Amino acid sequence: MTIATVALYDRVQSEMVDARMRRDDVALDTLALLKSELVRASKEGGSAGKIDDDLVTRVARKEVKRREEAIDVYRKAGREESARREEAEMSVLRGFLPAAMSDQELEAEVRAAIAEVKPDGPKGFGLVMKAATARLAGRADGNQVAAVARRLLGS
Repeated sequence: MTIATVALYDRVQSEMVDARMRRDDVALDTLALLKSELVRASKEGGSAGKIDDDLVTRVARKEVKRREEAIDVYRKAGREESARREEAEMSVLRGFLPAAMSDQELEAEVRAAIAEVKPDGPKGFGLVMKAATARLAGRADGNQVAAVARRLLGS
């Protein structure tokens, strides 16, 4: 038995319908925003009006990052209720991101990038980062990749 994979954009739309039926305002608002950002992003850049899973993942990751920054700002300003709403929105958005890689998987990918590039010690950091981010496109945070690369290169 095979299960057909549903395109992420189609999932956004079906989850909007579910949220509307459940009267879940946070999920509905978040998904509506994600959908409008996807349409906007598809018209810009090189997407040529096409919304694929890669675009959905990139936009969802960007929106999660925005929520993380907003939570920090709200907590510093003492606005706990607003921070909780942002956290709820962030959990909805994280449903469209691939599962995070383990530290061992991340390190293995960075080691493979280092073996591919063969850098001259810490000076080759930029080349390693370029190769590693290409290998890990959308599966790992750039800051985590950079930290592992620095540790492995001894810089």
